[in-house]
Formats: sequence, structure tokens, C-alpha cells
Amino acid sequence: MINQHGQNRNPEEVQAIANSFNSSNNASFRELILIGPGHAHVLLLRKFGDNPLGNVHVTLISDVEHAAYSGMLPGHISGIYTRDEMMIDLRRLCHFAGARFIHSEARGIDLKRKQILVDFNPPTLTADAVSINVGGTSCVAGVAGAEAWAIPSKPVPELLSGWARVEAAAHSKQSLRIVVVGGGAGGVELALAMHSRLGDNGAFTVIHAGSHLLPGYHPRTRRIAAEVLGIRKVSVITDRRVVEVMPDSVRLDTGKTIAADFVFWAAQAAPPAWLAESGLETTIEGFVRVTPTLQTISHHWIFAAGDVAAIENRRLPKSGVFAVRMAKPLERNLRAYFAGAPLGAYKTQRHSLSLIGTADGRAIASYGPLAGHSALFWRLKDWIDRRFMKQFTGLTR
Repeated sequence: MINQHGQNRNPEEVQAIANSFNSSNNASFRELILIGPGHAHVLLLRKFGDNPLGNVHVTLISDVEHAAYSGMLPGHISGIYTRDEMMIDLRRLCHFAGARFIHSEARGIDLKRKQILVDFNPPTLTADAVSINVGGTSCVAGVAGAEAWAIPSKPVPELLSGWARVEAAAHSKQSLRIVVVGGGAGGVELALAMHSRLGDNGAFTVIHAGSHLLPGYHPRTRRIAAEVLGIRKVSVITDRRVVEVMPDSVRLDTGKTIAADFVFWAAQAAPPAWLAESGLETTIEGFVRVTPTLQTISHHWIFAAGDVAAIENRRLPKSGVFAVRMAKPLERNLRAYFAGAPLGAYKTQRHSLSLIGTADGRAIASYGPLAGHSALFWRLKDWIDRRFMKQFTGLTR
């Protein structure tokens, strides 16, 4: 049997998972299904390995077998970290947590039957509770040629595949022209990481639709980022939208074209369409509306965390920092839900520390109005990222 990713599935594995669902659906055990391998879910599984969720079978549905830690992704592109150093082995993690792992893409939720639709056998999985922590895809809707020619920054496998093509081209071409669309923290960090790797063999342009880079950050942080980009000779174009991507250029809303051998699309990601199509209450952009307890406002047996979640009356950046912080309240509330106990609210901080690597042995630190750029901040970021990943190494059960 071959899945949607072209990988062979072991028929015995498929049958074993099917049998486990058939045999476990009894009154003594309930089913928790985790959709997506986001940061909140991998931390949740790590906690379940140390302290199992009593009388509950846990299942992770993921379209990848190894999940990339976003904090290390730019460092991997710049050559600081190996692929293995930034990847979490989901099968091993699930084994440690005593959870099932299903390598499949979720297709939707049948809200009436409490079933998850998957590209697997059986095609539906019944749940007592569901948690959603899926990543988005780079939103290129309405931009001519973008699906054919732009390399999305999300999902990660497509970004890494596109970067591999860039590295291959760099060996045969003297200078590559690279355009990064999106001037948020992700786009800036990506451009600097690629620039560090290619050096004089790449000419970079960042195009941002807003009036300034790093929206949501304090002006001090934005000034530092602009200075770093200027020193590295990365061109910046603001207040302009890309309306067409062509094989060798992009066209702006002014009609001007910018030459490009490769285009990376790092503008805001869009959530999977099946969330709204399933009937969940979502924002206009398609993010799942949740209460401060991380339960969806329409179905309290469904939770959501990370980028896909939009907490009512709160505006949070779509950042791995907040996804990581949601893991604890998500764990606490799932335990409370199955125990029939009151659930607590996820409390957000007014300010959070943001560290943007500049791929030169330094990082930009931002905390509210405070900002700086130094090697010390890079060492702090590296220590935080390695400490995060250390939780997922050497797991045995």
C-alpha cells in the first residue's frame, strides 16, 4: 500500500492499528486523537510519556514521520544545525508516550459522529476528544504563477526541497537572484540564513506588503533588523505586493518586475481548508476560534493550539514561542476534561522574548520596547533551542 506521499506502508502495520481501534472501543477506555505534530502536541506527548493519561488511548495523526523544530530551521539552512538535530522522530515519541502513530493527512471531522476522516484504513477514527495542532501552508491564493513557481516556507518539507534545489543551482551558476516574499520575522530570518550560506553567490531581495518589516515588533527591533539587512546588502521593498510569479521574475502591483531565479513565499500561512469545511467556527482567515480554555467555541470536545488557534478577544502572533507555551495549559485541560474537572484559562503574557537569528553568530533580542543585537543573544537562542530538542533524544520505554 502506498500513501499520499508515495511512501510504502506496511500492511501489517495498517492492520495492527485497525485492530487496536476495534478492540479498544469499549466503555473502560476513551479515545483522544491529536491531529498534527505541532510544538504543543510533541510536548504533550512527551508529558504523557512521563505521566500517562489514565484510561485514555492517545493517537497522533501526522502527514510526516519527523517534525521539524521551527526554532532551528533557519540555523539548519545556514549550516549551523544538521537535519537530524532539528527533527523530532514522531514514531519514537509516540512509542515513548504509549500512543498510536498514524502516518496520514487528516481530511476533515464529522462533527455529528465525532469521527476524523483520514487517508488510511479504516478511513474514519472515532474520538471522545480531539486536539488540533496542525501547521498551515503558505497562502498564495490569487497570485498568478505562485503555486507553480514560488517555494513555500510552509510546510517545511517543501521549503527544504526548494532549498536543496537552490544549493544545487549554486554549484553551477555564478550568482543566484533570490526573492523572499514576506517581511515578518520568518521572512527576515530566512533571507539572512540563505544569505549566510550562499554569500556572494546570491543577491537577495525581501518584498513586504506592509509599510515596514517585522509587523508587531517595536520600532527599535525593526531598526536593528533593517540595519542588519542593509549591512548584508539584502535589498528591501516595502508597501508593495507581488501579484505574479514567473519563471525568472516577480511582478509587483506597480507593474515593475524584479528578476528572480528562485522565489520563497514567507508571507502569512493559511490554515487547512478542511477546518472550516468541517463546520468548525473559524475566523475569516480560517483559523479555529477557541475559548481561553483552548476548546473550540462550537464543540467543547475539540481543542486547538498553536498557529491554527484563534483565542477569542486576544491577538497572538503566529509564533512557535506561543505554541510551546500552550502545551502546559493544553495538557492540564485535557486531563481535566477526561476527569470531569473544571478547565483553566490559558493566560498570555503582555510581552514575550523573541530571538531572531541573523546567521552571523548573533541574534536580535526583542522584549516589548527593549531590543538588542549581539553574540550573547545568539548563545541564549542556541541554548534554548538545544534544550528544547534534548527532551526528544534518547527516548526509551
